[in-house]
Amino acid sequence: MKTTANFILGTLFCGATAATAYAQEFVPGKVYISQISGGVTFVASGKTIELKKGDSQPAQGARIDTAPGASLILVYSNGTGTFVDEKTVKEIRRFVQKPFASGVDTATIEPSSSDTLVSVTQGRVIVVTNELATGTSMVYVTPHAQVRIRGKVVVIEVRDQETRVTVVSGDATVIATNAGPGGVGQVLHTGQMAIVTGSSAAAAAELIRVMTADPAMLNGLAGQIAATERAQTTVLFETINPAGGRPSEIQAKAVVPAELPVPLTVSPSTLRTGG
Repeated sequence: MKTTANFILGTLFCGATAATAYAQEFVPGKVYISQISGGVTFVASGKTIELKKGDSQPAQGARIDTAPGASLILVYSNGTGTFVDEKTVKEIRRFVQKPFASGVDTATIEPSSSDTLVSVTQGRVIVVTNELATGTSMVYVTPHAQVRIRGKVVVIEVRDQETRVTVVSGDATVIATNAGPGGVGQVLHTGQMAIVTGSSAAAAAELIRVMTADPAMLNGLAGQIAATERAQTTVLFETINPAGGRPSEIQAKAVVPAELPVPLTVSPSTLRTGG
């Protein structure tokens, strides 16, 4: 009994030590509000926060709901951009990353390894990553699937009976929720789409159907993807160490373009008319 008790105490001590080391090694990540349109509800720590363009907010534990016709573009402090479409419900269950120095172009490279777990229960999100650091974990879960993203542009759409995952560029692994223990899933590459069903009656081989992505659908998302990529260039992040021994904190700094974009002018004479 004494040996057993000592083993349990030792296990608890090791677990507590590991948790403390994890907390010291990682810092809570933040999200930067790059674009917001329409009714967007952002709830964190039980409080509803009114979002404004240019704000930065703690990410972990936040729940986001977008109304019909609304949309939101977030930039995570690891440099990942996310377009949240209308009628979408998303919860950032976990987002932490290792401290990093200033001066890193987070639009192109992740400044440090990070751990992201996001739940999407309805609607559509577009995830645009930079070059992810070694050791980074980025997982999105839906009622029907788990999506492990390695980059670089992934679209996740949740419907009543299925989840659709499209890899515009890069790679992602899709695992069906009903696949059972040991399910390895399907690896998707650039230009592929998977439809994951939520039916418990479906055979394991039928849970995930992989096909070539519809070019018309990809073209329809081009504007949202481009807007998200631009958003990644509008902010830089750094880890600061406050005085008084307080924990490290990630800070966002908006980037002012060196040159304002030139307005596009269309001459009426260039427009096609008639049949």
